[in-house]
Amino acid sequence: MSFWQILGRLAVSDTGETLQKLSDTTSVTCDGTTYTKMGSTTVGSDGSVFTQMGNFSTDGSTRMGSTATGIGAVFNERDDWPNSGAGASHAQKRFGIDDDTW
Repeated sequence: MSFWQILGRLAVSDTGETLQKLSDTTSVTCDGTTYTKMGSTTVGSDGSVFTQMGNFSTDGSTRMGSTATGIGAVFNERDDWPNSGAGASHAQKRFGIDDDTW
């Protein structure tokens, strides 16, 4: 399983893959696979389907703050994507890693 570092609207894996968030519902990988989010389900142009359950995904991946295992974990609720100037995300606050706790 790959490990992903989430950097704002970009996620980079330990294998060099990248995933860029284009909008609240659309993300694209470096190989051209497009992921579309519809509610708690994300569908990939490669035929993959993920369902999010908080910080977990049906592909067995999980996310804590800005680190994730597996590509499904980067598809969390909009509030879980870190965005500059907007304060800590819901997930970051839950795990105690927002700016106010450091």
